[in-house]
Amino acid sequence: MTASDPIVEACRFVPSLADHAVIPGSAPDVAEYDAAWTILQNAVSLDPTNAAVHAARGNLLLRRGKTDAAQRSYALAARLDPYDAPSRIALGELAFMAGDEATAQDWFDAAFALTRRYSPAARPGARSALVLCVAGPWHRNIPLDFIVDPARWTLHRWYLPDDKLQRGDFELPDYDLVIDAIGESIAAQPALDAARQFIASQRKPWMNDPQCVRATARDTLAATLHGVAGCRVAPVRRVARAELTQITSGFPLLVRPTDAHGGRGLERVDDVAALAAYAARIPADAYDAGAFIDYRSADGYYRKYRVMFVGGQPYPYHLALDRSWMIHYRSAPMDEHAWMRDEEGRFLRNPQEALGGWETTLRAIGAAAGLDYFGIDCTVLADGMIFVFEADTAMLVHAFTPDAEKQAAVERIRTAFAALLELRAG
Repeated sequence: MTASDPIVEACRFVPSLADHAVIPGSAPDVAEYDAAWTILQNAVSLDPTNAAVHAARGNLLLRRGKTDAAQRSYALAARLDPYDAPSRIALGELAFMAGDEATAQDWFDAAFALTRRYSPAARPGARSALVLCVAGPWHRNIPLDFIVDPARWTLHRWYLPDDKLQRGDFELPDYDLVIDAIGESIAAQPALDAARQFIASQRKPWMNDPQCVRATARDTLAATLHGVAGCRVAPVRRVARAELTQITSGFPLLVRPTDAHGGRGLERVDDVAALAAYAARIPADAYDAGAFIDYRSADGYYRKYRVMFVGGQPYPYHLALDRSWMIHYRSAPMDEHAWMRDEEGRFLRNPQEALGGWETTLRAIGAAAGLDYFGIDCTVLADGMIFVFEADTAMLVHAFTPDAEKQAAVERIRTAFAALLELRAG
């Protein structure tokens, strides 16, 4: 690009304007929005066929939350340039976030048919990480865009599996560190195999052992954390559809489609008849079924704590309270009750008061998992045991909240992760 290139000029105000294979909404709004927008609008007036300019407009629009307009800009960029893979990644993410999974998959397939490696423009002085991802929406991988400073680290994403890896026919940018960002799922198993193969084939330092990622699966987590004093995990059976309706004992059960998240398809079933009705109502190839543990506190509320681990050390992220056992932070009535927000604040400031095994059980959980970075959702049972619902490397951590204490908690995680990156890279 020449100095007169509109993208170069606009990037003077917004340096990451040409980075499109990122999480939509992860890039913050900027004070220089209007200056960059004017440059891009003028460029469109002069040459409406410039695909890169339309893509840059999409990037900028997302910073203001204008997802519909951003989608139109990216779609125009993709039509104008049949080789524009990053715009297709962005369109896949936007379609998935809108709930159109079929269209999202079409865009992802089109992008990954063009290339499986995406490298943003490096910032001066930034170090470089090769990030191993599973092909698909961002939530299937560690959402690094929310916790890594792009001014300090350039993230080169490689979406696995890639046939070129098996053939040895691939070219990679220079990198200081490998990050296995792949979250555990059935669909991710080939990607985890490829990540393990690549890590073993190279000599650079790396983070998050793919085998340890596998050990966070719902049906293996109880075994992974077995023997951790003060910790309890409900064993989970992974069964095919035909096997699900053959279960006749162990009620009440929690059942969900395997790999479903966010409570999708998750229900409590109390007997054989309810289980048969569930199977008929919610079809899936496989299900995870485990014992329902009533974790209600003495005051009648359920509590779910999210704890992130960086280098084996626990950090509090949030606390949600609800009258329902199926707690989601976004739908919990935290905004309606000051006492709930106060309790969350106390957890963020002094997690050891809420989770009595913070210095012992939580650290032992981090050691047993064997991962450099991951998170758990957990609670405290009446007997003081830490009950772990699930563990995942791809849990979301973000600071898009007006609450100062939550922002401070996220900043502690970000700071710890930045230090870990430097430590691992050497």
